[in-house]
Amino acid sequence: MAKKDDEDPVVLEEPEYEGDDDEVEDVWLRGLWMVLFIVLLWVARGILIVAAVIQFFWMLFKSERNRHIAEFGEDLADWMARATLFVSGATEDRPFPFDQWGIPD
Repeated sequence: MAKKDDEDPVVLEEPEYEGDDDEVEDVWLRGLWMVLFIVLLWVARGILIVAAVIQFFWMLFKSERNRHIAEFGEDLADWMARATLFVSGATEDRPFPFDQWGIPD
């Protein structure tokens, strides 16, 4: 008959990894956000073109600028600037929808 050990089994712990897995994951996550904001910048460019064409025809036929389109253009320009700063690595601050939309009053 086999001899029974009354001792608890020994649990071995994994050796700790010296590298920073979190840092590597953060870089990959940031890269995904960068790709998303690059796509959104392309969409914003299209929206800007449409707004500019509408504003042009508004000024052509009404002889005045549309205040709402102009204000939206300012906010869009601010968002595009902040998105560009994030994508280029100049800042870690992500723009809208992670921050407020538009220029603060």
